[in-house]
Amino acid sequence: MQTTFPDGRTLTVSGNPYGLSAPWLYMLWVQHQSNRYRLHAGIRGGQEGFYRKDPEPVTIREASLGRNRLVAIEHVGQDGTTLVLQSDFHEVFTYVHGTKVSLDALPAMLAPLSITDSRDGIVIRARRGTGASVEYTLGANVVTDVGTVTLKPLETATVQIPQSGGKTVPGGQLWRDDLLAADGNVAQRTVLLANESTAAFVTAFDPTHDGLASLARSVKFSLS
Repeated sequence: MQTTFPDGRTLTVSGNPYGLSAPWLYMLWVQHQSNRYRLHAGIRGGQEGFYRKDPEPVTIREASLGRNRLVAIEHVGQDGTTLVLQSDFHEVFTYVHGTKVSLDALPAMLAPLSITDSRDGIVIRARRGTGASVEYTLGANVVTDVGTVTLKPLETATVQIPQSGGKTVPGGQLWRDDLLAADGNVAQRTVLLANESTAAFVTAFDPTHDGLASLARSVKFSLS
């Protein structure tokens, strides 16, 4: 399976016998002048669909921006707002404190960025001459029936990768991290799979299930 990573590289997932149960969701940081803020990117309609099912009350406002759609999802109980820009296939969003936030707030945050949307993925880069920079922190997804996966470009995860002790598998070097409960049983099991381009952290839904071990022995994540 291939998709376009938001920095323009191609993300390839191979050797996954379980498949992915959701589109990728990405998190990135933008630095522009003295401002540093977090953005997310995912499939179009993902945030609105999620919050329409939320039992907590929300108020949704919207407006058009050219062929794009602006959405403000106000979380009344949290005194916060999710601002969303929906393009043809994907969306970019962020969370801000307060309600009644202007729908122009997100376009202002996106102004120093170049956004290209296609069926294959969304690409978000800093515009030349703006002095802005973009750092991709992670991608998140769910391996069907196995667990959650957090994927990081290798350059952003080097401090999290052990210097030794990994097991060589097709997807790179493999480490396992168990969190024990008070009774000594495994409460949480995570594997780290690192190679020349990515570091993937997969946390099992059920630490006793053998799906995590079989996945770790075969899957490979790569950015090229």
